[in-house]
Amino acid sequence: MNNINRRTLLSAVLGSALPAMAQPAKSDVLRIVVPFPAGSGMDVTGRLLAHTLETTSGRNVIIDNKPGAGAVIGSLDVSRSKPDGNTVLLNSAGHTTNAVLYKSLPFDSKSDFTPITRLATYYGWALLVGANSRFKTLQQFIDAAKASPGKLTIANSGLGNPTHIMASLFCKNAGVELVHVPYKGAPSNDLVSGVVDCTFLAPVSAQGWIQGKQMRALGLSGTVRSPIVPDAPTFAELGLDVPDIPAWSGIWGPKNMSEAAANSLHAMFAKLGQDPKYRQYIQDGGGVLEAMAPRDFKAYVDSEIDRFARILPPLGIQIS
Repeated sequence: MNNINRRTLLSAVLGSALPAMAQPAKSDVLRIVVPFPAGSGMDVTGRLLAHTLETTSGRNVIIDNKPGAGAVIGSLDVSRSKPDGNTVLLNSAGHTTNAVLYKSLPFDSKSDFTPITRLATYYGWALLVGANSRFKTLQQFIDAAKASPGKLTIANSGLGNPTHIMASLFCKNAGVELVHVPYKGAPSNDLVSGVVDCTFLAPVSAQGWIQGKQMRALGLSGTVRSPIVPDAPTFAELGLDVPDIPAWSGIWGPKNMSEAAANSLHAMFAKLGQDPKYRQYIQDGGGVLEAMAPRDFKAYVDSEIDRFARILPPLGIQIS
């Protein structure tokens, strides 16, 4: 699917989903809480997901945006909801990093939720420079950073954001000292214009810039190359041992949800992969569709929180 068709699809979905936002929640309506603002990447995904669920399951679905505090406000809403199968949380891997980075949370990220399923995984964060950057390879960049510690800048999309975490992990494990520059949102324009030297972004977020030859990917976190930037080598290929922060989306219910209710929701979300438009949307974004079972998803989430509890504290990132 080309970018024009992708935008057309999303516009159509957004247009059809918006009237549903005004519908009152009923016991037979599934409320999907998105802890991010309307128009954000997760919100767009959520609205397409809701539209597809109504087609594949026949159930009425509404999106309820509750942004704020790095997804904490929306997550808290779900943690306090009735475990009747009518309210779920659509969130990212930030659910697992927040559990470690925040000094305190108004919920327990493990025990106050019922994991339902991991929907899709997006492999790798791309280390990007502007097209006019003098750096053509990752080794050139690392060599320059080591030669002039604290001179090169690396932008991120906010304190505690995965782009900030990836930047910190990269610096620590590549042995370089860069100046972190936080932004409220993606720093794409400043990267292209040369205000900052580099940044980490999900390949799909940089896809248009890369195709327009305004950005260049020097490397990719993880061990699997991205179909969006197939020429960008992974850090592992280059001999760098940099822990990855996998990008993925998942569904949680409130705590104390019955096994039957969790399994019923899982079966409903598993049908998403049967819809060709939804499947194409995930693939175009460089994602891999999944339908992880509740028990397996819980084990994965718990293990990720434990992993981050080991690797994140040494970075010195903490959110009040």
